[in-house]
Amino acid sequence: MAATTTTNQTNWKNVGNWHWVEKNCMPWAKEYVSTQLTGVVVEQNGTKVETTEVTGFAGDADINQRKGKLITVYDVNFNVNWKATNAEGKQVSGRINVPEFMHDTDADDLVVEVTTNTQDAESEAARSIVIKSLVPLLKQKLENFQNGKDVHISKDEMVGHPTGTTYKPNHLLQMPKKLPKLLLQSIIRCGGLSTITMNTEFVCSAADLYNSFLDQGRVQAWSRGPAQIKPEVGAEISLFGGNVTGKILELVPNQKFQSLQYCDSLFEEQRESVNLRLTQTEVPIGEKDLTTKNWTGYYFNGIKTAFGFGAVGF
Repeated sequence: MAATTTTNQTNWKNVGNWHWVEKNCMPWAKEYVSTQLTGVVVEQNGTKVETTEVTGFAGDADINQRKGKLITVYDVNFNVNWKATNAEGKQVSGRINVPEFMHDTDADDLVVEVTTNTQDAESEAARSIVIKSLVPLLKQKLENFQNGKDVHISKDEMVGHPTGTTYKPNHLLQMPKKLPKLLLQSIIRCGGLSTITMNTEFVCSAADLYNSFLDQGRVQAWSRGPAQIKPEVGAEISLFGGNVTGKILELVPNQKFQSLQYCDSLFEEQRESVNLRLTQTEVPIGEKDLTTKNWTGYYFNGIKTAFGFGAVGF
């Protein structure tokens, strides 16, 4: 492809940085943690303790960009091997197990398990130093994990994608007067290019599912972070660190919910479950699969996991 053609392409992923853009950061995350946590040394009472290797690194680490902001989402686990040499020259070794390092957990609150490879007085003395001195130092090094790299969309990802008109969302959530069918309508004006339709089953009542989208406590539970929302006309909506925003325009409890939002959805209450039919129109070409994935991962699975409303999807 000619260079002039490439430079004239516009990145649909980055129109005002409005739509979701996701980047898998697991390779970088593994390298970062290994670099930061290997070779860390502390000395106490004549004993030198040093981390030697990070092993068993697994989990998920993603950067999601929306509306010019980055959302860091990660849930990883790993081990840090260590060795110690006391004043008499005896060497012992062990492991620091980190079962869960997540984006919504402060480094200070990180839970670790320190073990030794041998059971004797020297090993126990070294283990005590690891717990009291080495682990706090490792936690400090993990504090900058979220900001450890300036993640961006590379130039080769920016070409070959069409761009719609300026994105100006004006969304309407609408519900009919009779339960169990609760209709959420939305109007999305963005030079639409495709339509998303989804069907998801929740094992709960229509009222429970409806409240899961409106009650601040419930929203914070499934979004795993601070949220601003309350069932009042004029109330502002803010989720995922301000990357998803809106405003309640009209509200009739369990009947009608008009707001800046994302989709056309229909709640159909069955005998023991609710079927959610979602339609989102005018999604930019090329972003359809990613948007569908985000609906499932961030919203539907979040609600199901938080409240036990059925099996999660993929």
